[in-house]
Amino acid sequence: MSYATMGSKVGSLLVESTGRGGSGSDAALNTFQEQWAGSWVNGRLMLSHLHLTFLPSRAATSKGMLKLETVDVTGVEIGPGLVTKTIGVRTEGHLVQFRCTGGADKFAEMIAQAARDARDPGLAHHL
Repeated sequence: MSYATMGSKVGSLLVESTGRGGSGSDAALNTFQEQWAGSWVNGRLMLSHLHLTFLPSRAATSKGMLKLETVDVTGVEIGPGLVTKTIGVRTEGHLVQFRCTGGADKFAEMIAQAARDARDPGLAHHL
């Protein structure tokens, strides 16, 4: 299994509830949303084959990072914008929005591909 980082971006992240999610990632998203009171949080979003990890720039506040399993990602979308774009990452019960500049389209596709790969049983032994 590979934990190597495939890519990372600096930006701001916001977690919104969209329904009842039952995955481990949805539990982590609920906790993150409660800790940060539904506000945009600056930090770094990192992608590996297995996880999408957000490390807040204010990590010293002991609120900690957010880690989602790529297998729990049900959709990825990209918002409009010239300089700043928003990547939307959906799970069963949440929408995670990540605002960043430059390369958002490519990073969104990398997230979508990692999610597809994580759900493909034929690729599971290669990750």
